[in-house]
Amino acid sequence: MEDSGYFGNDSITWKIASEAVLTVGGARAVLMQLAHPLVAMGVSAHSSYISNPLKRTESTFILGQMLTFGPTRTARDAARTINHLHKHVHGTLPLDAGDYKHNTAYNARDPELLLWVHATLIDTILQVYPLVVRPLSGEEQNQYYQESKTTARLLGLSADAMPETVQDLQRYVQDMVYSGHLAATPQARQLARVVLFPPLPRVLQPLMFLNLQITCALLPDPVREIYGLEWDDLRQRAFDLSTAGMRAILPHLPQSMRLFPITRRLMEQAA
Repeated sequence: MEDSGYFGNDSITWKIASEAVLTVGGARAVLMQLAHPLVAMGVSAHSSYISNPLKRTESTFILGQMLTFGPTRTARDAARTINHLHKHVHGTLPLDAGDYKHNTAYNARDPELLLWVHATLIDTILQVYPLVVRPLSGEEQNQYYQESKTTARLLGLSADAMPETVQDLQRYVQDMVYSGHLAATPQARQLARVVLFPPLPRVLQPLMFLNLQITCALLPDPVREIYGLEWDDLRQRAFDLSTAGMRAILPHLPQSMRLFPITRRLMEQAA
């Protein structure tokens, strides 16, 4: 029997999230998440991001693909794996940071932290997709967000803990960005350096400069500032020109060039 998982070919989730080019926003999403002191502390103390960032990124990506494009059982298995890993992520903040005091408790299963991680991912995707693929209507954006609530529930976030509409979600992210909650702790800065400058082979190291420029362009001003990242009008104009070029070219490429192999394989299993 056909099993298209929790979304399927008719969903806007598959239409949007299948685009491999969205990974250019990955560092933006991670830096937004790490700007929350409790998230940064949990990642720093309980993950292999510092010791083995490429392996950690790969495993996170694969689990995300399984959740989004896998058959129902595959998606549930991926969610169980993530939830099991998060079960052991708890502790206390070792310093004052943002609005959070020394010894504030953190727990990866805390709805506040689950919401911030989910919201920054959705916010990033809905920012990047119109820049590099095509514009999205308000209805399409809201439909994508409503479908994303299924994944959030699988990962432990209850429906009543999530903003009702995509506009509510975007207001929540905006309020957080301009509140006193976010701060670049020593843990966040260390992790950010690894995210922006991963240990790539020398031949691929020019990509790190590109990664830095794209990430700076996508981050809101207050988050750039807390990380000490520089930006100016000239760089913004160069970024605008490059994304306009991508929008002109990408829709004309064959679908086979726009999907990661794992995405295509999971979608074919469902079909």
